Amino acid sequence: MARYIHHVCLSLDGAIQNAKCLKGCITLDNGYTLQTVAEIKQWAKEQIAMGRRVYPCGDCDNFDYQKGCRGHLIEEELAHQHEDKGE
Repeated sequence: MARYIHHVCLSLDGAIQNAKCLKGCITLDNGYTLQTVAEIKQWAKEQIAMGRRVYPCGDCDNFDYQKGCRGHLIEEELAHQHEDKGE
């Protein structure tokens, strides 16, 4: 049986609604960390204006900005290791 892993992502609408909870949690590519509600809301609105609905929470080479991580097939050998551990 094929097994997949999926990376988590952030809903950009959710980021706007819950910006207070995200202060200090979003670091941009230039290394700057968003610290205020206004910065987070502005960033999320800019992402939405680019046609995005979700944003990756880390590196993902199979990411869709509408639906999130499309999944990554776990190599068969790795899948067997998890089965042996009862996962």
